[in-house]
Amino acid sequence: MSSDRAATLAHWWQERIPFNRRCHIRVASWTDDGVSMEVDSTDELSNGVGSIHGGVVATLVDTAANAAAITVDDFGPGSLVATVSMTVHYVGPARGHLVATATCVRRGGTLRSVTVDVRDDTGSVVAHGIVVVKVSAAAAPAPR
Repeated sequence: MSSDRAATLAHWWQERIPFNRRCHIRVASWTDDGVSMEVDSTDELSNGVGSIHGGVVATLVDTAANAAAITVDDFGPGSLVATVSMTVHYVGPARGHLVATATCVRRGGTLRSVTVDVRDDTGSVVAHGIVVVKVSAAAAPAPR
């Protein structure tokens, strides 16, 4: 994997996607084996009782899964990723620093299966996600 390409995609994912930027989602690592993304608790991301809102946790799961579904060096300009289905199991309060680790467990064809674990700063799992992502390669220009 090209580390320059991974850095370019990481920058795009965290800076050029407005909702990710709004949620302060950062890419911690991006390799051929998976992606780790993180977010810190802030008042604006709170559910009002001291935890990060479940919608932010779901966004973290979704964002990390979509990133893990692609192969960094094969994801060309104009290619698209889209969530087909997503299940999130919340298993504990999401507080402090969260890290989502996403692994693509099936890459065949255009549909990719991804698992995601979200852990807090104590290492406890606070959410587990199973996501199916569709990856569409950019269409080649029509011959003239």
